[in-house]
Amino acid sequence: MAGRVVLKEAFEAQGYEIVENFQLFLEGGVCIELDGFDPEAQVGYEYLTEEDGIEPGPLDLLMAHSACRIFLIDEAQVPDANAMLAAVFEFFRQIEQDG
Repeated sequence: MAGRVVLKEAFEAQGYEIVENFQLFLEGGVCIELDGFDPEAQVGYEYLTEEDGIEPGPLDLLMAHSACRIFLIDEAQVPDANAMLAAVFEFFRQIEQDG
């Protein structure tokens, strides 16, 4: 849960208006609930943990959905908040570069 707090604060510090537990409907009637999402900016995040239970199929479909940018990070990839922040700020840099 602490990872979600770090992500929400980082996204809001970048000016995004995050809605937690946002249900995003994709093509074919697929719905996925994201940990945080700004519907206007079409930017959000999903913090993957063992208890999430999210299936890979919807995540693959989500990542292929070009209208939105989603930061996915697995709890196993980040040992602490500093590592998570480094990864999320790299994501922000990529968004800025892509325009």
